[in-house]
Parts: sequence; structure tokens; C-alpha cells
Amino acid sequence: MSRFRLRTLRARLLVGTVVVIVPIMAGVFFLVERHQRAAIVVEMQHRGEVMARSLAAVSQGPLLLYNFTALEQNVTRVAAEPDVVYAVVLDAEGKVAAHSRHPERVGQALKSKTDVEAGRTMTALMQETTVARQSVLDFSMPILVNGQKWGTARVAVSKTRMEADIVRTRSELAALTLIMLVFGGASAALIARRVSQPVQKLAESAAALGRGEWNQRIEPTTDDEIGRLATAFNHMVAELARQRVALEDANTELRRRFEELADLKSYTDNILVSLTTGIVTVDLDGRVVTLNPAAELMTGFFAGEVRGRYCTEVFVHTPDLADLLMETLATRAAVPGMTVTLRRRNGRTLPVELSAAPLRGVEGKELGVIGVFRDLTRVRQLEDRLRRSDRLAAIGELAAGLAHEIKNPLTSLVTFSRHLPRRFEDAEFRQKFLSVVPRELERINTIVERLLELARPSRLTFKPLRLPALLERVLELYSDRLEAQGVRVVRDWQRDVAVVWADQEALYRALVNLAANALDAMPRGGVLTLRVGWSDGDTLLAARGAGRRVAVEVEDSGMGVDPAHVDRVFNPFFSTKEGGTGLGLALTQKIVEDHGGTIDLRSTPGVGTSFRIVLPLMPDPALEMGHDDRLG
Repeated sequence: MSRFRLRTLRARLLVGTVVVIVPIMAGVFFLVERHQRAAIVVEMQHRGEVMARSLAAVSQGPLLLYNFTALEQNVTRVAAEPDVVYAVVLDAEGKVAAHSRHPERVGQALKSKTDVEAGRTMTALMQETTVARQSVLDFSMPILVNGQKWGTARVAVSKTRMEADIVRTRSELAALTLIMLVFGGASAALIARRVSQPVQKLAESAAALGRGEWNQRIEPTTDDEIGRLATAFNHMVAELARQRVALEDANTELRRRFEELADLKSYTDNILVSLTTGIVTVDLDGRVVTLNPAAELMTGFFAGEVRGRYCTEVFVHTPDLADLLMETLATRAAVPGMTVTLRRRNGRTLPVELSAAPLRGVEGKELGVIGVFRDLTRVRQLEDRLRRSDRLAAIGELAAGLAHEIKNPLTSLVTFSRHLPRRFEDAEFRQKFLSVVPRELERINTIVERLLELARPSRLTFKPLRLPALLERVLELYSDRLEAQGVRVVRDWQRDVAVVWADQEALYRALVNLAANALDAMPRGGVLTLRVGWSDGDTLLAARGAGRRVAVEVEDSGMGVDPAHVDRVFNPFFSTKEGGTGLGLALTQKIVEDHGGTIDLRSTPGVGTSFRIVLPLMPDPALEMGHDDRLG
């Protein structure tokens, strides 16, 4: 091995390269390290602020509705994110409404300086603090509604991973600097070894290669740098020839793959064209990207004229569709099917089932949102036919029940009328006649009156009514029976429930029927639970501000309802009790529906039954007519 001398070209080039690379790599190291450290810190701050802002956004509705269960779910979901130490939602008074780390602190006011500053802020706030001996960044975001602060969302992110990333970045940059120094020195040595004075032939051969003359070869005349350079050049020519053949083969393969992708795209496009379901996609800015032919037919727009326009502009006459797409774009959460009325360009409307989901590409990259809507016109027609069939079946069942209920007293009347001519002089017979016949006639009259009450429009008088007071009145009516049967009463009133507008006597009759059924189900004692609280809608439209509704529950711990009878309990003349007419629950359902509400039941055999009435705070004026089409 030759000695390393500074006067040689190889040594000079190597030393010069090292002298140039060292300050450059040192400057690159410190510059990149500073920028990387700043980027990691900014990314951590941005991530924490985004999570706090997201928590504030999803907590706005539950905070307005005092839905603490939803708030707990929100903070639990955020706390499950990597590096999140805790997630907290504070109310307008700075008290804890939900806490992922310490649920027992709900309702308490946190006293530390960090907590006070977070509860007081009206803008996005980041504070550095310590939790469980680890340094964290506390991000606070006010929850504002119409400029008024309703609470604060807080997310604490641990700095452990951020500091580890900074250390790792420094180590990687140091390793890269060392590698570059080694690589630069090696490159300088290699170049110095290959360079020689007679480079003219090498340049001519290289020019010939550039012209496509691949039969170039330089015969090495010495075994020094020039000879090795000639050998390397010959090897380069052979390698270039080989790579040229490989590139031609790769180009042929790429062309074949491109044709396959084109065929696949054409196949996918044909699927979209053939679908009878409308498909619309929007990008991350909310602009329409695609509209398949079925969607063009439903909306009346052509894909070419709406592509690139905001979906809120295209579907301005169907705001529910645009709002759903934008909401899915904001929340990155799929929305199941919901029914909306789609208004076409020509003004005609049609019912559609609408659903949306995030659109993702390779490796989960966010691309936008896809919306799918299906024409429900045919489904609605079939539903109308089914409802007509159900009404006819209900009329038949009603007629059968009425005939059965009236048949028994009529049988008694016919029997007495047949014996009347020949036993009229019998004093005992006349006494029995005067006792039985009026009673059976009164029974028929009662059945007809209750049937008329069920069928004719109600005349309701709506006044402000407090439901807990009305339930207390029902309990007072059955106080003796409650004591006699050994039934324990549990009252569960929410204190913030507002008064409702209702007909007091009608609603009283409905609740009396439910209480009577509950007591009948517990002849040997049990627990009667009465609840009054809010019932917030679960649909997207209700979440956007639909009116709040009040729920009243009457729950017993009795024998329960046979699952085979659950769907028939509200049918007229259906009863499982001996001597029952089967009109009580039917009348109760009619009274609730006349108030614009709904009633349903949940029952578990052997555990108990719960009837739940949901009433609006203010009934729809159209409902005051008391129309009831259940009887056709």
C-alpha cells in the first residue's frame, strides 16, 4: 500500500473535501436540529390544540343539553389518544363536568393556578405543568355559543415523547453528519484515484456513449490510476448496456401495468355508471368531485357543471344533504342512513335515504367524503300500502273484539227475553231480570262510550302543567292500594325539567291507566318507579337544534309482558286480564298522540315492565284537533 502523502492529488482532494464538508455539515446539523426541534414542538402544540378544539366542538351540544354521559364518552375517547394524560370538560362556572383521569372530581372546582387560568380563558390557551411527576402541556379551549362561554375543554399532552423525538433527531443528525464525513472522504479518495491526466480518450468515449454507440472500450495500459479508470469505464459501459436492457423490459412491464390500471379504472367507472344508487364525492375543501349518473338523474344536475363547486352551493335547496357532507368532513365519522327530502333542480321533491362516510386513499390518507343516497319513492309507496293493510287488519280486529265484548251481555239479554213471556209472574225471575238486564245494558253502554272516546276527535284544553305534581296526584289516588299491596314507590324527578303544555285531565287519565296496570302486575308487592326527565332526540336533525322533549316513565317490578303480546298491548280489546275490556292502553296511546307525543314499552318477563311517554314542551297546533286514523 502506497504511503499517504499530502502532495498527491488524492491526498489533496481528500483533505480539501473534508475541510469543506466539516463546516457545512456542522452548519447543517445545527440548522436542521433547530428546525426539527421547533417542528416537533409546533406539531405537539398543534396536535394538543386540535384535540382541545375537537373536544370543545363535540362537547358543545352535550354541554348545552346537560348530557354528562356524552361528555364522559367524549373525554374518554380523547384520553385514549397517544400521549394524552387527561381530558377535562369544565362548565361555565369552572366546575368539572367530565374528567377522564379523576371521574370523582365531577362537580368540583379545581383550585390550582393552571386550572383557574384554564377556566378563565376566552381564547385558546397552552400552559406547561406537571402531572404525576411528568411534564405536560395543558391545552384549554373555551366552548362558546353565540359569543357566550358555556364551558372549557382541556387536554393535557405528555412531553415525554416530544423530548424523546428531539433526542432521537439529534442522534440521527449526528450519525448522518458522521456518515456524510466518511462518505465524502471516501468519495474524494475514489475520485482522486480514478482521475488521471490523459482524460481525452475517456471524454471521447463518453461522448460516443451519449450518441448511442455502445461498443466503446478502453484498453488499460497501466495498472495505476489510469489503468483502473479504464477498467472502470469498460465495466460502466457493460453495466449501462445491461441496465438499458433492464429498463426496456421494465418499460414494457410498466406499459402493461398501466393498461391493466386503465382497464380497472374503466371497470370501476362502469360500476359507478351502472349503480341505481346516487353517489357524490367531495374533496377536503367541500367541493364536488364526482356525481354518478344515478345522482345526476335524482338531482337534475350534470356532473360536469357541478364539479369543483362547493356542495353547499350545489345543494342549496337541500341543506340537509350539504350539511351532512360537511359535518362528516369535519368529524371524520360515518353517518348512517337518514331520510331527507331531496329537491331537484326543477323544483320536484323525492324522499331519499342519505348516508355519508369519510373517503380514504392508500394508507388511510384523507381524500374527502362520499355520500350515498337512495330513492325511497317506491319504498314509500309500499309503506303506504302496508299501512292501509294494517288499518284494514286493525278494523277487522276491532270489529272482532267489539263483537266479542258485546256478545256476552247480549246473550244474557236474549236469555231473559226468551223467558220473559212465561215467567213474568215469577217474582224471583222479575227481581233477577231487574238486576241483570240494566247491568248488562250499562256494560254495553260503557263499551260503546269508551269506543266512541277512542274514535272521536278529542277536545283538549292545553295549559302549563308540572308533571311531578300530576304524578303525585296519581299516587294519591292509589295510596290505599299501594299500602295494601306493599308496593314501594321510587320518585326520580329531574329538577331542571320545564313545564309542558298539556290537557291535565286527559294526561291524568292516561297516567292513571299506566299506574293501574303496574299495580295489577304486582299483586304481592314490588317497586313502582316514576321518572320525569329530558328526552333528547338521537337523530342528526335533533342534534342540530330540534325542540327538546320530556320523558315520563312508569316502571314496575312485576311479572312482565309475554314477548308474543308486546306488539298488541295497545290494540283495542286486547287484554290478558280477566274481565278487562282492553281499551285502557288504547285510550292512553290516543291521549299521548293527541299531545304530539309517543309511548312505548320495554318488558322483561319475570323482571318488570316500563312504559315511557315522550311529550313535546309545546304540542303542534295541528295535533289539537285530536285526529286519530288508527280506526281507518
